[in-house]
Amino acid sequence: MKKIFYTSVCLLAIALGSCKKNIIVQTSTPATGAQLKFVQGVPGLPAVDEYVNNVKISPVQNLGVTDNSRATSVVTGIAYPSAFNTAVQYTAMFPGGSSTNYAAVPSGSVSIKVTASTPLPALVSAQTLTPGASVSNLTQTLNERGTYTLFTMGYPNSIVSKFVEDKFTATDTTKAYIRFANLIPNNAAALDLKGTYTIGTATTVTAFSAVPYGTVTDFIPVPVASLGLTGYVFTLYNTGTTTAVGAAAKSISLGANRYYTIVANGLGADYVVGTTGITLKATARPTAPSNPSSLLPEIYFNPPGISYYTSK
Repeated sequence: MKKIFYTSVCLLAIALGSCKKNIIVQTSTPATGAQLKFVQGVPGLPAVDEYVNNVKISPVQNLGVTDNSRATSVVTGIAYPSAFNTAVQYTAMFPGGSSTNYAAVPSGSVSIKVTASTPLPALVSAQTLTPGASVSNLTQTLNERGTYTLFTMGYPNSIVSKFVEDKFTATDTTKAYIRFANLIPNNAAALDLKGTYTIGTATTVTAFSAVPYGTVTDFIPVPVASLGLTGYVFTLYNTGTTTAVGAAAKSISLGANRYYTIVANGLGADYVVGTTGITLKATARPTAPSNPSSLLPEIYFNPPGISYYTSK
């Protein structure tokens, strides 16, 4: 069976984090079985590990943290906001790349488990979820040659899982196809996603309107140039208003007959995680306190914004 080697993108959560590379060995489109992608969409949740039929399929990544003056990088699973096996294009704070492959998994009835990762070296500062704690457990029937995505969303103390079949049903190969996932749990309103592109003249369209939290839409076609890539600038708005959500728009280059998942991530307001007392910040980056023993990982800074990955 043919194998493809991918170099994962290093996730930097703070400017001081160093980038280290590691290799993911991933099987190409399987002759039998199904394909599965995980999206970690829970702000403030420690990195996660994924298992299918009790077999771990998530890669190992290096994550920059601020934690008791330890080394600026820990080895861990999939951190927020990201997807396996796709290196998500982050907001301006998280530059990255994109990939199109899924994990090859058995078809039929499978058990899927997501747990909080155990970082090495162990973090000393408080965590929103204990390493090894269950994030999601479900049994799902996967069709032969089917393609699926499991989204986790919500808060570390209130996690929701959403299983979606990825339907690639292009009828016009001259168009690009996009879908929208609203994963901001505490924004004050549903979201509109508007995009501006230039093919001859600049045009702004409302690609999706009044999308409530927790929704993953179907793919829709959007215009692109007949040759090459077309640059879109996407912006989030509270539905029916000119109030932008998040400080920065997101530039994405779209190609014909390709599929892209655009994700609204982060928090609309600060959030205190249950009895942990940990505050997830939406608008102000945490600063190092005078007592080094209370430094917290930068994962607790989650401003609203747009990320995306290439689905196909």
